[in-house]
Amino acid sequence: MQRELVPISEAAQALDVDRSRVRSLIANGSLPAEKLAGRWFVGREGVLARRREPVSAGRPLKARNAWAMMLAASGDEPPKEIDAMALWRMRRSLAYPGLAAMRPRLKGRAEPHAKWAPAGELRALREDRRLVLSGSSAAGALGLELVAPDAIDAYLPLEALESVVREHGLQDAPSAQANVLLRAVPAEAWMLDGRKVAPRAAVALDLASYPDARSASAGMRLLAELEQGERAA
Repeated sequence: MQRELVPISEAAQALDVDRSRVRSLIANGSLPAEKLAGRWFVGREGVLARRREPVSAGRPLKARNAWAMMLAASGDEPPKEIDAMALWRMRRSLAYPGLAAMRPRLKGRAEPHAKWAPAGELRALREDRRLVLSGSSAAGALGLELVAPDAIDAYLPLEALESVVREHGLQDAPSAQANVLLRAVPAEAWMLDGRKVAPRAAVALDLASYPDARSASAGMRLLAELEQGERAA
C-alpha cells in the first residue's frame, strides 16, 4: 500500500506547531518525510504517531540516567555506580507516572542515524557484535507478534558508529527510505556490553515511536506490561 503524504503546512497544523518545527523534526529524523519535486512531504502515519506521544513532564534525562532507568524497568540490574537515592527516584517515577509517560524524558538515551544498506549487507550487519538489536529487529527474540521487516534497528556505542558505517558501506538516507537505524549511545552511558538484544524497556520505547500503528501498539502494550510489574513490585 502506498504511503499517504501530506505537505508541511498540514503536518504543522495537525501537530499544532510552526512549520519551522516540522522542518526541524524532518532534519533530525524524528518525522519521516520525502522530497518530491523540490518540496518536503510528511507521512501521515508519522504525524499521527507524533500526536500519540505524551507531553513532556520534566527535563530530558541524561543518557546515563535514562539507561539506568530502562534497565531497572526491564528487571535488569542497573550499574552499581548509580546512587541509591537516584535509583529510588527512578523506581518511583517508573511506578508513577510510569514508563509510557516518561517517553519524552528518555529520548536522550541515544542519537538516531538513518542509513541505507544493500539488502545483501543486512545479514552481516545484524551479526555485527557491536550492535544490540532493538525495535522490530528484536521483536522475535522477545516473543512479540510482529513481522520483522527487511531492516535493522540497533544500538551501538557512539565511538563505533563511524567504523560500522564504513565497514558495511552504509549511506545516509532520509528516514522514509532508510533500512538501517543506528542509535548511537555516548560512551559514559553504554551499559549493553555482552547483549545481542536491548533491554525490554528500550525495545518497547523504540517500537512505540514507530510511525506504523501495529508496531506502535505492540510497543505500548509492552510498556504497559512493564509498568504493571513495577507497580506490583
